[in-house]
Amino acid sequence: MPLFRRKPKPPPPPSIELPAGEVVERAVRATLLYGKRQIRGALHMTNRRLMFEAATGEERWMIVPYEEMASAGLYAWPGATMGMPSSLQQCLVIETAAGEQVWWDFGETDEREWLPLVRARIPRPEPEES
Repeated sequence: MPLFRRKPKPPPPPSIELPAGEVVERAVRATLLYGKRQIRGALHMTNRRLMFEAATGEERWMIVPYEEMASAGLYAWPGATMGMPSSLQQCLVIETAAGEQVWWDFGETDEREWLPLVRARIPRPEPEES
């Protein structure tokens, strides 16, 4: 719950122009968990991909198209040390077809709402013919 019942600020729109036909469907302020780094910014769900734009720094974007995703889930951040905020007990995790993992932390309720939406967009592998 926000301190003094303040509503959190909505995330800013992406700072880049989206290609024709691509629209932002949801957005949230989020933290990208990358190694020992926690990068604050905005996570945007479009009809084609997930786009994270960092609030500061030279490395501004983490973009994962749905066709490159293999799975999505909610997991506790394994890099959490003692004293880390309890919000890291549940994070949205995307695994790519190449075996890479991308971790985002944002509100627990939002993460639960986003998970089925992301999973619905991950392409299903074609069954192998015998």
